[in-house]
Parts: sequence; structure tokens; C-alpha cells
Amino acid sequence: MIVEVLYFAEFKDITGKEKEKFTLSDITLEGLLSLLFEKYELKNLIWDEKAKKIHNLVSIIINNQTVHEKDPSSIDLKDNDTIAFLLPVSGG
Repeated sequence: MIVEVLYFAEFKDITGKEKEKFTLSDITLEGLLSLLFEKYELKNLIWDEKAKKIHNLVSIIINNQTVHEKDPSSIDLKDNDTIAFLLPVSGG
């Protein structure tokens, strides 16, 4: 299956990309995160090691739907899914 990952804000800065596609076997969001953690320095930005879940400030959107479940092992990805990673916008 093919999924597209979109990067915004600091995610874009770290990866150097706005988006990329991955060809994967059946996989959960947890599996995709593991792949991204190996490829990029994203683990500290996304993963709360102490709580063993996605950081509360990180927004993950799959096919224009916000992921409210912070346990990525319970979220199955499907062919042609689009997954976006965002952080809150701040300004002054």
C-alpha cells in the first residue's frame, strides 16, 4: 500500500520535505512512526517517552480527520491514506 505523509512547521524543518510517499505492507500508525523515527530525528518531537504516547501538542491528521487516540498501535493505515503532522501555531 502507498501512504502520503505531509510535514508542517518543525516537522518540515527536520525532514527538509513538505511531503513524501511510502510504500508499506499493512501497517499501523505506530509502524509508520517507527519508520519515521529511524529516518529522521522526530522521536522527541512526536513521542512522549514517559507517558508512552504521542505528545499532547502534536496533531496527527489522517484523511482530514484529527486523530484523537494517542495510542498509535490502535490506528490501522489503509492504502492511499494521507497523514499530516502538525504542531500548534503560535505568534505574537
